[in-house]
Amino acid sequence: MQVHASIFKAYDIRGVVGQTLNEELAEHLGRAFGSEAKALGEKAVAVGRDGRLSGPGLVAALVRGLRSTGLDVVDIGAVTTPMLYYVAATRAAQGCSSGIMVTGSHNPKDYNGFKMVLKGAAVYGEQIQGLKRRIEAEDYAKGRGRGGKMDIVPEYTHRVVSDCKLARPMKIVVDSGNGIPGASAPAILRALGCEVIDIFSKVDGDFPNHHPDPSRPENLEDLKRVVHA
Repeated sequence: MQVHASIFKAYDIRGVVGQTLNEELAEHLGRAFGSEAKALGEKAVAVGRDGRLSGPGLVAALVRGLRSTGLDVVDIGAVTTPMLYYVAATRAAQGCSSGIMVTGSHNPKDYNGFKMVLKGAAVYGEQIQGLKRRIEAEDYAKGRGRGGKMDIVPEYTHRVVSDCKLARPMKIVVDSGNGIPGASAPAILRALGCEVIDIFSKVDGDFPNHHPDPSRPENLEDLKRVVHA
């Protein structure tokens, strides 16, 4: 398969959906990643996504590719990236210490991409280039894996609350910017005992209130306004 070399970054695979990245690429990535995972003895791979509108289609294609290598797939749904990493870090005994997160991170809404962990380690640099070469050569393992689903949010929330104790009462303003953290972060902070004021918590891949990049000062204006109120 021919690919756009520009999407294979140092730490992830990322591009503009419909231009440099599409569902065909997602399926081939599933085949390539699944082949690598299978060679390392993995039995299953976890897959999650953020709230971007292109996410469901990319996940469906990715899962097809993964299962075609003989790996089982655990779909953990719309979650934050740390939740995907948590699954990969806690399921080694079940042969599932690998995962792929479909996420555009802080980029504009027409972007999406893939962050990966393979056998408990982050995939970056030469490993990403290796996946590119495997896709170009279409050198894939073959098999027939199964699919399943998991709701990891309750377990993840319990783990955070168990590990973290407040030194003092805290009042926190959370601006999720209509990103996927809005579905869990305010609730986790409340479970910790924080007083939480949350804004723009409804997940919306159109990002109607402001751009999702918190490094840009203009995207923090609503947060600052509520903090100073």
